[in-house]
Amino acid sequence: MRHSWAIALAALSVAVSPSVARGQHSYTELNLHGGSLTFDRGGSFFDTGNDTDVLVGLRLARHSENGWGIGGNFDWVFADQLSLPLELGGGDIDFDVLLYSLEVDYTFPSTSRTNFFVGAGAGAATERLSDLPPLDEDESNTNFLLPVFGGFKVHNRAIGPTWAFRVDVRDNLIWRDEFSLSDVDSSDGDTEVQNNWEVTAGLSFFFGGGPPPPPPPSDSDGDGVYDNRDQCPNTAVGIRVDSFGCPVPIDSDGDGVPDDRDQCPATPVGALIDAEGCPVVEEPEPEPEPEPVISCADGRDWYRYNDAISVDGRNWIQFGSAATLPIEDLMQIGEYDGVPVYVPADARPPYTKSYVPLCAPKDAFQPYQVDQGVRGTTG
Repeated sequence: MRHSWAIALAALSVAVSPSVARGQHSYTELNLHGGSLTFDRGGSFFDTGNDTDVLVGLRLARHSENGWGIGGNFDWVFADQLSLPLELGGGDIDFDVLLYSLEVDYTFPSTSRTNFFVGAGAGAATERLSDLPPLDEDESNTNFLLPVFGGFKVHNRAIGPTWAFRVDVRDNLIWRDEFSLSDVDSSDGDTEVQNNWEVTAGLSFFFGGGPPPPPPPSDSDGDGVYDNRDQCPNTAVGIRVDSFGCPVPIDSDGDGVPDDRDQCPATPVGALIDAEGCPVVEEPEPEPEPEPVISCADGRDWYRYNDAISVDGRNWIQFGSAATLPIEDLMQIGEYDGVPVYVPADARPPYTKSYVPLCAPKDAFQPYQVDQGVRGTTG
């Protein structure tokens, strides 16, 4: 069992090397880290149970574009001084552990700066004792190591990063031969698998371009809008779409009304249309009615010579100066020589005062009153 790790390393190297060679773009990662290891010493030289010790280490890996990577990991675990049991003569000795393995990992694709990864490997764990009494000799024991790990890397930028902060959580499975305290050079023939939990953090540096950018999102219907924002995912081929991937309505005659609801699909360019896309027929505005032409007294001989006029069965003569009156306040009671004669609209018969329109100024009227000295009608 002590030398089985060498066979596993060779087999793992052969198994994963073709997948790395198939990568179209690869880069190298150098990781420097530190952390702690909870080491299970049961069955080791000194069965003191679990103990947490400080470690430092480095990793060197080659990654391919498809997310797979292969590399090596080395950890040096610093252990405290241990007290030698009385059965072995007592005293203090130095104890440390070396962990080294060949590993394969897979990094999940992501569009963000953070990438998660998992992996496993095969290697060896060497436990070293220093300054063993009575001659201050050194002793070591190597066992098969199977690391299983996962973690994440936070890159300095999403595309073309040059470094990253990396965190790993590992279970270092060690196949350990149990030893007798009476003889550190012999084992009792029993082997057990022990879990040794490791947590590390450190910096990774990338060479050769860094992790490649993630592939663009898919476009299932080929309309140029990625599926993650395509609101019409099954658009037919060749259909023009908007920024949300939905068909843009066709307007053949360019009148602003899509063809699917255009009732008049051949509207002339520039024509005024309604909501159905049909030309709007503009009715001409009605011409204003001409103001009625009112005959006026100016220029009539009977007006110039102050002759009496006969209206309403009586004779009327001029009385006073011309007055300006709104036509709305007057009521026509007859006419004389084609000229209308008015009285106030609120007047009641028998009328005693009337008005004859003048040509100028506007709304000017000449007052008339009944001629008291005349009886009957004169013409």
